[in-house]
Amino acid sequence: MDGHVVAGYDGSPESVAAVGWAAGSARRLGLPLQVVHVWGLAGQLDTPPLRTVSAFVRAGAQEVAEEGAQLARDTEPQVEVTAVLDDGPPAQALVDRAAGARLVVVGRHGSARLSGVLLGSVALGTVQHAPCPVVVAPRTQLDHAATGLVVVGVDGSPQALGALDAAGRYAAGAGAHLRAVACWQVPAHGRSLADWLREHPEVSPAELALQRAEQVLQAGVARVAAHYPQVEVEALAEEGPAARVLARHAERADLLVVGTRGRGGLAGLVLGSVSQWLVARAACPVLVSRATPD
Repeated sequence: MDGHVVAGYDGSPESVAAVGWAAGSARRLGLPLQVVHVWGLAGQLDTPPLRTVSAFVRAGAQEVAEEGAQLARDTEPQVEVTAVLDDGPPAQALVDRAAGARLVVVGRHGSARLSGVLLGSVALGTVQHAPCPVVVAPRTQLDHAATGLVVVGVDGSPQALGALDAAGRYAAGAGAHLRAVACWQVPAHGRSLADWLREHPEVSPAELALQRAEQVLQAGVARVAAHYPQVEVEALAEEGPAARVLARHAERADLLVVGTRGRGGLAGLVLGSVSQWLVARAACPVLVSRATPD
């Protein structure tokens, strides 16, 4: 299996959780792990009076990278781990390291966490621009017991199909059980609903919404079975707002997988509102896939 796993580390509790999750993922996927710390001062101290300071600061930054790598080795001794010290904006450095990677794992917040900020700038920038799937790990992952469950939200959109593929691929590599969840709600009253009621008086709006969710699930299960026949898939259609329903399932999962945009996405958004809400609040790590099927 080609590729590698990248984990961002800055010493914060969230980055400790990210390194731990990345190490376990690298073991399950049989991949090497790069633990990356970004110090961001190269060149700024490169003048004769400050070169000694620069060397001292760089040595300290290297120690942080080595600390993160050692955390990974202690967690998963059989994984090949490399400590990497990079320079520049942290999100950009992680995006650059993502080239050829299978996954990038970051903490929800970093060492510069601000009160009231739901999603750190490094996590958001990495999710938006990395060429591979990005996993955002919350601090709560430190105390999370593995359940062997991967949850994916599906709605029939191309982005959700890409998320389904990513979830199936990860579940197959990790030997996990996959739960596909399609959320449905009765459409709000309006002109389109009135038109529909005139054309389909024999079926209620709730019945139609449920039927569509079940159709999406049936197609999703068939897709996973065709590509990853070894993965056990559970399909659930549940009524309610997608973010709330998926967050509830995430409480019992090792991983939640979402696409960047679903049916309600706007063309100008890089990360859809449901996905962004879940990345910022879900109890388990969230894998964001921007891929869409060919």
